[in-house]
Amino acid sequence: MIKQQLKALLVTVGVLIALIATVFAANATAPALARAGGVRFNGGHAPHLAKPALRAACTKMQAGDVAWVTLTEDGEIEDQVDSYPSGTELITPVFEYPCVPKKVTIVSSFSLDGEVVYSDKESLKATNSSGLYGYPLGTTDGSAMAEGTWGIQFFNNKTLLTEGEVVIGEGGEVSDSVTVEGTVKDKKTKKAIKGATIIVLNPGVTVEDWLDNDQSEDDVYTAGQTNSKGVFKLEDPLTRNETYSLIVVAKGYKSIATDEFVIGDDVEDPAELNITLTK
Repeated sequence: MIKQQLKALLVTVGVLIALIATVFAANATAPALARAGGVRFNGGHAPHLAKPALRAACTKMQAGDVAWVTLTEDGEIEDQVDSYPSGTELITPVFEYPCVPKKVTIVSSFSLDGEVVYSDKESLKATNSSGLYGYPLGTTDGSAMAEGTWGIQFFNNKTLLTEGEVVIGEGGEVSDSVTVEGTVKDKKTKKAIKGATIIVLNPGVTVEDWLDNDQSEDDVYTAGQTNSKGVFKLEDPLTRNETYSLIVVAKGYKSIATDEFVIGDDVEDPAELNITLTK
């Protein structure tokens, strides 16, 4: 456990933590989004999806109702869902079509709580066969998708074909606790810092209190440590609108700390905290 290693780690690092006027701000911007690599739908039908009527000649692109599904590790459709739970890393809207005429470009436009956050386009090959089109969307770093109401609109160029919505989390409501993850990098070189430790003290315990109390493990609320890519995730979620003291230490770098770390209601879950340190 990181908590059990903190005291030994800090002694090894051999740094004196000074409370400075560094204000940490949890980034409310969602991680970058992207299509799940290698996942494509090539014909076939998914169970329970509404099928558009077949046409004698394929002269117009048609689309059935949007369905939201989960995928297996191999990229196959597993289940159709009405919502996704908190922590979902991938959402996938799909629709069925009876055929594809010439010169079709599918534009996929995703929104979160009514605001467009990602769009992409793809040209389809003409075919007289029916099939299934889907767009698996996830974050570029593999973190959880933001909670709320996600929408999708599929266009053929500028003509709307079909649309739908799905909720991630508890009806889109803001949860009381937030997972905190992020990166620690060298401020000058922008390179990842491996082995940096992020410490959050119990509410009401200041950095000065902790130092005066010989860096007691009992005063530590949660902690995390960066991997070789400088990425970390705190072991325990933090409560919104609670004030915490936060400390960041890394061997060979100046430690930084604040007694005023707060995550407000407007910050998405997970909260992204990107930290830079100087030597």
